[in-house]
Amino acid sequence: MDKKAILSRSPLYQNADPQLREIMENNALITRLETGSYYIHEGDTVENFAIVGEGQLRVFKSGSTGREITLYTVNPGESCLLNIASIMGGTPSPATAQAAITVQAVLFPAATIKHWVAEFPAVRDFIFGTLATRVSAMMALVEEVIFRNVDRRLAAFLVERAEGRPGVLPSVSMTHEQIASELGSAREVVSRLLKEFERQGAVELRRGHIVVVDSDILQ
Repeated sequence: MDKKAILSRSPLYQNADPQLREIMENNALITRLETGSYYIHEGDTVENFAIVGEGQLRVFKSGSTGREITLYTVNPGESCLLNIASIMGGTPSPATAQAAITVQAVLFPAATIKHWVAEFPAVRDFIFGTLATRVSAMMALVEEVIFRNVDRRLAAFLVERAEGRPGVLPSVSMTHEQIASELGSAREVVSRLLKEFERQGAVELRRGHIVVVDSDILQ
């Protein structure tokens, strides 16, 4: 993808006036991250603001035991909340971002973004909109972590409810919303956990049902 094609996926570019669009096109630098490559490590200084055009970034925290928790993913057209917060606050990155799927993105220097926030309403709207959306998702994660180990309940639920027949992997024919209702949780929480289970090779997500690929992982 060229930089204009990447930019066109972002609401920031879509809602910008012609002047700002031209400025963004002139200042954008294309970068590519292969699967498994790191965009930024926890504690690093944030030097650039990124808009993802293709692929997916996984933003996560690691504990002292090596266990990781996915905070959220950054998909095409999106930008990273912690990337934005670190730039605006002048603080080191509080989490690590890694390419879960090979990423193509455009970058802008941190100083440039701070200048645009002061000058262009469209940039401010985008920044605050991203913050609002991501904070809501982070609150769902807090619920997940504090109010019971939802991951264990979900894993047990999938093992118990999975049905299959000879030669076919067992599956649970329910939507994420239905499972969330069963567990007394939020759909966003269940969806996040299912994606994490899929990343670990335990399940495969399909429309309307979840295939249990490796029940030992769930156990």
